[in-house]
Amino acid sequence: METENLVKHESSRMTVFQILSDCFFLPDPGFPEKLEDLEFNMTNVCETAVPLIQNMRKKFKVSDELEPLKVDFAKLFVGPYHLSAAPYGSVYLEGERKMMGNSTLDVRERYRDAGLDTVKTFKDAPDHISAELEFMHYLIYKEIEAFANSDIEIAIAFIQRQKSFLEDHLMAWVPEFAKSIIEHARNPFYTNLARATEMFLKENYEIVCTALDSKELKPEEPAGINPLLV
Repeated sequence: METENLVKHESSRMTVFQILSDCFFLPDPGFPEKLEDLEFNMTNVCETAVPLIQNMRKKFKVSDELEPLKVDFAKLFVGPYHLSAAPYGSVYLEGERKMMGNSTLDVRERYRDAGLDTVKTFKDAPDHISAELEFMHYLIYKEIEAFANSDIEIAIAFIQRQKSFLEDHLMAWVPEFAKSIIEHARNPFYTNLARATEMFLKENYEIVCTALDSKELKPEEPAGINPLLV
């Protein structure tokens, strides 16, 4: 893939992560514009999820849809007594289904290792679905930045971070999270969001695996002495 096309593709992938992250916050009047942008960029990176985004957009063609959405949001993700679909990775990854376990600490450490400090910008637990999706956005941003600077090794390192984070966190718990949303949501907006998110994550895993296996991204071996000729 040529550099220009690569950057365009990765920019779309980055944008989708950002908007999906926003979708797991309290709904706001700016959602119609965000969803239009989401559909456009999703077309470039995961076409199979586009019909789901189109279904989400249909919920905002009338102005009175926001309040019912807020009710469903609170029931699914906020409580106060019971979260139908807890948006925290540790709830699914820890054996006791507890929050702030070892998996949460691992997430926080990965943020710090990648140069990202969420304490000032994100007030919820670091393994909240929005924070983890935002982290993927950040990793792709750093990857694009490295490509722009022709630093292939750094770009590869950030792609490897994406693969590892998908394996150990997002793909390890989001399928169960999505299942809970689909089971308990009253508004089709959230059932479509759950399916689109899970589908997009699977596509991303294939993307990063393919990229890491690509010969175009493998740094050339330095010329040296062939030990067999010594």
